[in-house]
Amino acid sequence: MQVSPMFEQRIKQLQKEIMKKDGEKISMRDLTEKVVKSTDFDALEKSILNVANFDINIGLDRRGKKK
Repeated sequence: MQVSPMFEQRIKQLQKEIMKKDGEKISMRDLTEKVVKSTDFDALEKSILNVANFDINIGLDRRGKKK
């Protein structure tokens, strides 16, 4: 999976913070699994999908209408 450099950097920073706090290095796979299971991720997903719905273009064909 390809991710943005900013996302990768934030995940790595999170790994470092967990290492400082708990003394164990959590893998990126386990960390991203925790992110996906979060209820906040569900809210983020809904937010992204709702924003995408605003990009719908509706073309109205005015041919054949009487003026």
